[in-house]
Amino acid sequence: MRRKAITFIFFIVILFTGSTAFAGHHECEVHFIDTGQSDCILIRSPNKNYLIDTGAPYYKNRVIEYLNKNGINHIEAIILTHYHDDHYGGLLKIVESKKVAKVFLPVHQNEMQYDLYKSLVQKGVKVKYISRDFKLKQGKVNLKAIAPFREDKKIENNNSLVLQGQIDGIKYLFAADCEKAEEEDMINSGELKECDVLKVPHHSLNTSSTDKFLNKVKAKIAVVTCNGVGTPDLKILKRINSKGTTIFRTDFHGNVVVKNGLIRGSKDGINVRIE
Repeated sequence: MRRKAITFIFFIVILFTGSTAFAGHHECEVHFIDTGQSDCILIRSPNKNYLIDTGAPYYKNRVIEYLNKNGINHIEAIILTHYHDDHYGGLLKIVESKKVAKVFLPVHQNEMQYDLYKSLVQKGVKVKYISRDFKLKQGKVNLKAIAPFREDKKIENNNSLVLQGQIDGIKYLFAADCEKAEEEDMINSGELKECDVLKVPHHSLNTSSTDKFLNKVKAKIAVVTCNGVGTPDLKILKRINSKGTTIFRTDFHGNVVVKNGLIRGSKDGINVRIE
């Protein structure tokens, strides 16, 4: 059984349980869905829903059930960060089950690229290729891809689209599976900014999350998408914790939901719900 915990640092973290705590459609929420050592992130805004990645193939039914539970029938766009099946594995199942307006695929060449493109077009889904400088701006959602800077022919993780920006006033960094080389590129570019919430790179494996990277982003909350077996790496958890960052793990906490929790007189309110 998963344990549930509340941690207070320099902001507010509030724990709710049960479906009755789900916010109304007038609020923005970011859901880090528990799909083991894979990524599937739901961005829910008042008028449109987005997914960043779609989880591993063996979690596709769990993702559909989660979307159903939260009343998600239409998805404005799905953004795939890179071509590993723990990120695109649930894509076709979601497209078959939900109304998906468009899918954004990374522009770099990969053997899976054409297969996914062909399958999506056959299902009537609009496909667009994207790269660094891609922007998603709608209402209170304002994200920009700040990486990759170059194509890595050997390490697909370093081709990850990394999204940075604000959702309802909270600063996010969705770091996908970027490894040390891509982290260094972002630091050197000057585009990498401090964030409130970090989606920890590469499920917290010791390929990523260098001291230099963590010191730059200064995250208040770190969300680790992991399975409790191969991940998380305890060395990386210790490194993140040493920065004064509160860690939430999907293997330990389950689905992690973040929204703006600002209240009168509060400066840095962030509301985190565990489901």
